[in-house]
Amino acid sequence: MSVENRKVDLPDSKEDANSSGVSGYASVLRNPQFMCLWVAQIFSQFADRAVFVLFVAVLTTLQHSTIAGKFVGAAQMTSLLYVAFTIPAIILSPIAGVYVDRFSNKLVLVLSSLFRAATVCLIATPLVKQAPSIALSLAFTISIGSQFFAPAETASIPRLVKKDDLLAANSLFFTTMMIALGFGFAIGDPIIESTGLNKAPYAVAIGFFISALFLIGIKDTKPQKKDHEPWWEELRFGIAYIVSSRYVFRAIVKITILFSTIITLNIIAVALAEQVLDLQPHQFGYIVAGAGLGMGIGNFFVGIFGAKMHATVLAYRGFCCLGFFMSVLGSLGFIKDHALQLGLPTFTYQGLLILIPLTISVLIGASCAMVAVPTYSALQGAVPEQLRGKVFGAQNTAMSAASTIPVVLAGVAADNLPGGVSTTLFLIGIPTLALGFYYLQEELKLLKSEESGEYLEKKN
Repeated sequence: MSVENRKVDLPDSKEDANSSGVSGYASVLRNPQFMCLWVAQIFSQFADRAVFVLFVAVLTTLQHSTIAGKFVGAAQMTSLLYVAFTIPAIILSPIAGVYVDRFSNKLVLVLSSLFRAATVCLIATPLVKQAPSIALSLAFTISIGSQFFAPAETASIPRLVKKDDLLAANSLFFTTMMIALGFGFAIGDPIIESTGLNKAPYAVAIGFFISALFLIGIKDTKPQKKDHEPWWEELRFGIAYIVSSRYVFRAIVKITILFSTIITLNIIAVALAEQVLDLQPHQFGYIVAGAGLGMGIGNFFVGIFGAKMHATVLAYRGFCCLGFFMSVLGSLGFIKDHALQLGLPTFTYQGLLILIPLTISVLIGASCAMVAVPTYSALQGAVPEQLRGKVFGAQNTAMSAASTIPVVLAGVAADNLPGGVSTTLFLIGIPTLALGFYYLQEELKLLKSEESGEYLEKKN
């Protein structure tokens, strides 16, 4: 096979998607195929986040505070949990992407949802609650199902909507994804409180089962019946395509950096809840919910106004805002700890004052939306249909691999550095702000030079 740099036109609307001629949100909301996929994603995302909270509740109990005889703090334990979920993504995502392109998208999505529903129920078994290593192994197993679900889901979006509706479709997808990212964590605690830790896994498994039911309603792909090359050859071709396409490569890099930052924030939110907000470790979802809400709001407005803006400039502005607000969030711990030196009475972020970190979290989420929606929409529009599984599988691997080391280091830093989580947030926020500002200026200069060149060309 050869890799070509070429402009790719996606297929126009599906039969029942846009026959009326409307576009944007109105079009995708009238598309029953997209709606089935979207609703399935909502249940799947909420269940995914609630599963993480279940494991946090199990692993941060008193009897699980040590591994191999050594004490492990809440943030470090959460980092280990994240690594257990991440390893399958690093190993399996590119292989899963190859098979997503070969086989039925619908079958992959449905079986993945049912597999996760079944394995989540195992969290209720007594052995999982007694041994951290078994709990982490189960998290690893559940993650295997997600690695086939993710590329199949992403590849389905441009297949079910027309090219002009990709921004609106991705805006809706990211809106619900990010709301679920926050409130999926937040609903974990009420589920545990209302059903008890023994029954909570069954309640969460229902979410995956409902997702599978909605996925039955989407149109399937029609894989070509032909002799396939070995999976490693197809994977090599997909990676070669990414490397040869500068636009696709840079889009994946931006999404990977954003994903790493979001996941790191989720991990150290456990320490933020303990050290700054005086909450229980498994209640970290309440602060993450603010970021999820902000992402949802930001995604909605980007879906409306994003088409009028240059995607790359919007993304780098988003990185600038993200770095700034993460630094502001980091300052809250220092302000609380040094209130007397600053001439303030001693206080805690309880009651109405909880609105301060929540508001900052909302602004962090809105900043993420400025990066994610335009970058992801442009990426989907650039990748040929026959390569989507491979490209998005490789992208999932890049995101997971790139985020693993920062997440582990962030957990260790939040538990051990002077200043704890506040110092950690500064170490993430300030470089993000600086690099975002640098590349924003570079992009604006490039656009200005291109506009000048176009003007001279027209003048001559």
